[in-house]
Amino acid sequence: MRSIFLCFLLSLFFITQLNAEPPSSVIIRVPEARSELDISHDYHQSLLKMAFKQIADKRFRLQQVPFVSEQQVIAEIVKRNHVDLYWLGADKDLENDLTAIPVPTTMGLIGFRKFIIHKKDAHTFSALQDIKQLRKHVACQGRYWPDTKILNHAGLRVTSSVFYEDLFKMLAAGRCDYFPRGIHDHRKELQLRKAHYPDLISFESVLLRYPFAVYFYTSKENIQLASLLETSLRRLAQSGDIRRLMQEHELTRDVFPLQQSSDTRILGIQNPFLPTNADTDDPQLWLQPADFGINTTIKTTN
Repeated sequence: MRSIFLCFLLSLFFITQLNAEPPSSVIIRVPEARSELDISHDYHQSLLKMAFKQIADKRFRLQQVPFVSEQQVIAEIVKRNHVDLYWLGADKDLENDLTAIPVPTTMGLIGFRKFIIHKKDAHTFSALQDIKQLRKHVACQGRYWPDTKILNHAGLRVTSSVFYEDLFKMLAAGRCDYFPRGIHDHRKELQLRKAHYPDLISFESVLLRYPFAVYFYTSKENIQLASLLETSLRRLAQSGDIRRLMQEHELTRDVFPLQQSSDTRILGIQNPFLPTNADTDDPQLWLQPADFGINTTIKTTN
């Protein structure tokens, strides 16, 4: 009799489980890729999916919405109108309007910069020795990227555009002299655009260094999303899963191993716009200069 009763209870349990409503998906709206060549978009979507997968009691689904400009994206996040979440260069000024998830999406790799230049300028850049000489040249940067403020603060000349793809056009047309890109970006970006810009090359002999990262940002009102995502991303960082994604993904894998050539000239500048809670000395969250074989005592220049 007891066994029959236990069977009844087990059957009732399984029927209840079968009829239980699956958790409804929380839709997270993110902007679509800036162009068909924007592999950074796929990387950040992959990282988001990894993070959301760890949140057991909720299901998240990413929904792409049209991308206009980063400035417009920021405005839409603030209003919670058409965008819920996006990845942007970490900037303490952004925190006046948005909530930052302070886990670097590529471990601060974006703060190690190589130059894309026109091949006719290779000899000129080969003679480059310090920031003072770099100030004679004009950089291309995104209009609303924090990099523009960082370079300007160091006394470097910058011309800008709202549109990412236009920066390559401007460089090819001679409207600027160099395009500083993340050490993981520069080769891949040129490979993807070789047919369009055959005269643009990667300049490997100089590395521009400043503490910088990409963070996810959401609305100040979206407290639960920010909290869940930060907890999940920190777990991924501590387990080494973010580094493993970087080693495997098309965006970042070519930079590994990280060691730089011994004759690479390192030019350092400061970043006064980095959020104050950024713990750049935490090796689980941030790559360290020593990972690249760079002298950690390099003096930065204003």
